[in-house]
Amino acid sequence: MFTMKSMFCLRSKATIALAIAGLISLGVLALVPDTVQAQGQSPASPATSARALLDGYVTEALSANLAIAQQNAAMRRANATVREANGRFLPTVGVNARYSEFSGVVNIGDFINPAYSALNQLIGQERFPTNVAATLPFRQETKLEMSVPLYNDALFGARAASRAQRDLVGSGRAAAMRQLAADIQQAWLGYATTVRAVETLEATLPVLDENVRVSERLIANGQATPDVLLRARAERSELLQQIAETTRQRDAARRGFNLLRNAPDDAAVQLANDSTLLAVALQDRDVLIAHAMQRREAVAQTGALIDLARAQERVAGAAFLPNVALAASYGVQGDRYRFNRNNDVALASVVLGWNVFNGTQDAARREQAQASRSEAEYRKRETERAVRVEVQNALDAVNAAQSSLATANDRLAAAQRAFTLVQRRYAEGLATQIEFLSARSAYTNAALNQVITQFTVATRVVDLERAAALRALPN
Repeated sequence: MFTMKSMFCLRSKATIALAIAGLISLGVLALVPDTVQAQGQSPASPATSARALLDGYVTEALSANLAIAQQNAAMRRANATVREANGRFLPTVGVNARYSEFSGVVNIGDFINPAYSALNQLIGQERFPTNVAATLPFRQETKLEMSVPLYNDALFGARAASRAQRDLVGSGRAAAMRQLAADIQQAWLGYATTVRAVETLEATLPVLDENVRVSERLIANGQATPDVLLRARAERSELLQQIAETTRQRDAARRGFNLLRNAPDDAAVQLANDSTLLAVALQDRDVLIAHAMQRREAVAQTGALIDLARAQERVAGAAFLPNVALAASYGVQGDRYRFNRNNDVALASVVLGWNVFNGTQDAARREQAQASRSEAEYRKRETERAVRVEVQNALDAVNAAQSSLATANDRLAAAQRAFTLVQRRYAEGLATQIEFLSARSAYTNAALNQVITQFTVATRVVDLERAAALRALPN
């Protein structure tokens, strides 16, 4: 039989429960605000879509990332190597000069001067010089030299090798850029996920604070036992622990994101709540695989390895062919500098070189190059299979994530309805505090799961974009 006091107590509990339920409903429903302003965040313009925001961050990272800067330097070095290989086909011109002081060398004049003196005495005239001074080598020799290859097959192989090496470096640079584009997007999505999770948990904290305060009041009025307060405090402590851990993850995600774009650790990161993250137009599986085969840098790298092996094979095979070069020089030589026709020296030569036998070393080098080419061809086939599997797995992951999102939405809707029912029963005194808190926890977990699943879909789309090489990269 109900008394007035028991009815009053029941009504008080119902009023308190309704207040708690209202606070929880307001807190949990505010999961993904349109504009966020928190530590390390900057608000997004309503007109700024998440896709445009991500593209802007990708462009910024590609121009500022230090790893990409290293790749750019490697590309400049590879281009210089190609120019060096091309330069070997052009003439080389140089000036060589020598002036020497001798001691103990033979002077030809010591043999010629006595003979000339005897001849002068015989003919009675000073017709022959008797002061000839000539040493070998000459005291000075200055000449302008030029050489140009006429035929050298090794130069063609070296040029092809430098071009293949440049293509290999360029493919590596493009692969690093594509990976960075995926990393920067996933880092942003990871940071946004933790931000939304912190907001969701913090929105629930006032509810549990109020639950603790109400439990203390009920115990003070003799309307509840101490275990009610203990459960309320335990629930609040668990939430504070989750907030602390999620906040740590949020700050770490922000620092990791700023590291990729070479920005200060505490630089603000702009967020956007845009449904375009989930609006994905998936292409046919075969179309994606074909696109990946044409655009993926891993496939291009194996092609460059094959070209490099072929060039090395040509260089090794050039050892069996003759080399022909033209050499020419012009200058002056003698005991002192005299610039006249009597002291000019000119020389032109055609030089032929042919290695007849080298102890089978050349044959061994050519065999090594052939084996390297076979290895590169096998690697290309393996890479193509790996890319095909990677695209298929990425596409399946997107489809699975989209299905999971539908399930997460259903879970959130079901948890919300269940919480509403328990809220009403708790307001009427027909549900215990444990049931109420359990429904609240299930509702919050469902909301967190829905947020995480939304960003997981976007992350899987980024994986597919990288696997199928859908993003156009700058040159």
